[in-house]
Amino acid sequence: MAELYSFLKSLPNYGGTMLVNGQELIYSHLELSKPTGKYIARAILKLLNLLLKKKYVRYIGHSCAPGIALTQLDGEKGYEQFNEGTQQYGVIIANVPGSSSYKGAISLLADPFMYILIRPHWITFDEYLKDMSSKYRTRTKRVYALSKELHFEKISGDQLKNNTSDCSELLFETLKHKTITLGKDLNHLLQCYCNSLGEQFSIHKYYLNGKAIGFISYIHWQDEIHAMHLGYDIEKGTELHLYQRMMYDLIDYAIQQKVKRLNLGRTAPEIKSTFGAVPEENSMIFYTKNIFIQLLLEIYKRYFYKPTPFVLRHPFKNEHI
Repeated sequence: MAELYSFLKSLPNYGGTMLVNGQELIYSHLELSKPTGKYIARAILKLLNLLLKKKYVRYIGHSCAPGIALTQLDGEKGYEQFNEGTQQYGVIIANVPGSSSYKGAISLLADPFMYILIRPHWITFDEYLKDMSSKYRTRTKRVYALSKELHFEKISGDQLKNNTSDCSELLFETLKHKTITLGKDLNHLLQCYCNSLGEQFSIHKYYLNGKAIGFISYIHWQDEIHAMHLGYDIEKGTELHLYQRMMYDLIDYAIQQKVKRLNLGRTAPEIKSTFGAVPEENSMIFYTKNIFIQLLLEIYKRYFYKPTPFVLRHPFKNEHI
């Protein structure tokens, strides 16, 4: 736990600690950004960030490390589970497991985290492939055939220090049309991971004709691997099925490391289910005593918010295809 706290404290926008049900937890300040987009959208984000910088919002945990440490809250308690000094803040946000309701809070179901449970008999990637139906096994082999021109290397530890600028540029290209909470300086973010986690943080970097065109980063925590950041040249990557290749190579690595679970993150749940990943529900919980903000959140939840629809695929034999 001390190692986890040290890592979260090293990330951008770390705020401090707060008491929740008598337990000291880390919180962070949110920073929203959209690298590109219409001027009006960027202006709105700038206004929101001005409010966020006034420390009006606390996010329990850290938005720069999604899924690393979900918060456990008491659904039967409201603001009373927070210490009095915390209750002065306008909005308290937490990412919690499951989809339960919470007293005095507004709950939004978030996109699920997608996990692959590494089966004990998967000694190599071949056993993983053998468990697939012929339909998905053929798809996997096709991905490797289409991406055969790619070369990838695993980089970690000292090799990564001051050596992530190309990865940050690829990450920017992947995220530039999305509103994100990772902050503006993506290279600084990656370096925070490198400096704090050392050999526990690694990157698979992919090259075409000697030039880096994609990467995926991950953390190896004990018996679990967490995929964290992914970026690639969209045009070249689509043609080479790079996204799928990166996922399969990470699954192969997880099998080699004999971990129990591989967390592929919460984006693109349908695609990730084709690799054998299953969803794990989680929710965003909002506490506020501000009646105006409560009203806005209720209107957003009722009329605008829609969970991402997806069809869960079943690539393994003896499952629904």
